[in-house]
Amino acid sequence: MKKQWLSMILVLCMVLCLAPATARAEEGETGTLRITVNVWGLDEGVDAGGKTFTFKVYRYYQSGGKYELPTSLVVTIGENERTGEGSMEVLGGYRYFVVETAHDDIDDYRLASVTYPGGGSNESEMVWVHENGVSVPIKVNNNFEELANSQITSLPLTVTGYALNADVSAVAVTKMETGVTIQSFKIKQYNAAAGSWDDLASGTFQADTKYAIEIFLGRVAGCDSTGLTRDKVTVNGKEVSVFENPSTGDMRVLHELEVLKVVKKVKRIEITTPPAKTEYKAGEDFDPTGMEVTAVYEDDSTAVLPETGYTIFHGENLQRERTYVTIQYNDGSGSSDVKVNLPITVNPYKGNHEHTYGNSWYSDDTSHWHQCTAEKCPALSDSTKDLASHTFVWRVDKAATATETGLKHEECTVCGFERNETEIPTRHGGRPDTKPDGGAENTATSPKTGDAGIALYAGLSLLALSGSGWVVGKKRRGEK
Repeated sequence: MKKQWLSMILVLCMVLCLAPATARAEEGETGTLRITVNVWGLDEGVDAGGKTFTFKVYRYYQSGGKYELPTSLVVTIGENERTGEGSMEVLGGYRYFVVETAHDDIDDYRLASVTYPGGGSNESEMVWVHENGVSVPIKVNNNFEELANSQITSLPLTVTGYALNADVSAVAVTKMETGVTIQSFKIKQYNAAAGSWDDLASGTFQADTKYAIEIFLGRVAGCDSTGLTRDKVTVNGKEVSVFENPSTGDMRVLHELEVLKVVKKVKRIEITTPPAKTEYKAGEDFDPTGMEVTAVYEDDSTAVLPETGYTIFHGENLQRERTYVTIQYNDGSGSSDVKVNLPITVNPYKGNHEHTYGNSWYSDDTSHWHQCTAEKCPALSDSTKDLASHTFVWRVDKAATATETGLKHEECTVCGFERNETEIPTRHGGRPDTKPDGGAENTATSPKTGDAGIALYAGLSLLALSGSGWVVGKKRRGEK
């Protein structure tokens, strides 16, 4: 009996030694991203303590894409210091980079530049944030320059909150130029009877009414605005109506705002008068002469659209298979879903056109071919030759390593058509970078690597133990 139990224990020990010693950390574990901000260019005695710097944080994917985290990271400079550090918890196992989006002014100094060692002036270098780990801090240097004798040569202002039916109190004014300060501003409404602009302290903005904004600005000590002229002052990108720049006292801006209009939604458009020509030969362009397009609004009112009110699609180099052109309402988005098809007839081309072919392939998801390269070919569909199915092979764009996923795609050996870009898992079996759905942090967990292997080894252990018991038992029976 002792020999039997000893044999079983030895077999169990042998099997356990073959099992993985550790398992990979569960997915969804977080790590800590850190940012260190240095302030340079301030004279001794200038206090940067308590000043804040705001950063957008981006997660980088092996495929080359990036995901902006919904929460910004704010770094505060320590009291009587020139350095500050901030951190935030992020999903582990990815690389991150940051971009500074806002900063506090510091006394009579303006921000001259932002630099990210290793990453340049636009964004930082990327750092790994491992599960349950703290990243190497991303260093950001903010360089300030003294405003003394600074020349103010432009003054861009931004007005927000001005909209139909919006409350007057919702209006705000911001600036980019650090050499000036916004002292006050007023909303004004035009009084047609008196021919004047009256102050408007309350109420809501109405359609078809003239409004203006009056802004008073001061100068930061040491700044010179002598060369600042009206053509260099803008509100929301437009040159201001009035700009007063006295040698002393506040600067004054008066800018007439765009008149607000009630925007009626178009529910459909109709071809109320067809164009003079609806029958064509292959290769001709659609001619809209004489066509009248009418918009029908949600209140069933109508209006004839100008030529700029709609866009014509599929009207160039008409081909035999073309039976219509599309008229799309122009709502300013470039992707309006309000459209109508105008039937046309395209007859065969009659003439002496000789197809010309180049080396470039045309392709779709399944096939490739050559077709006529003439800009005004009247019969493209009749010019197709060398039609054949794709022959795909896998191409490795980036080989996987022990810590980074790779990338591969399928590519046609004939025409070069690409499809099925796929990540290659890390060599140690770690998870690849994948973009989360819906923009939220992906914190889902999955079974630890090695769970299946452990189960397999456990099964082998039981099998080995059973075999050992059978062998020992048979031996004891043989001894009898």
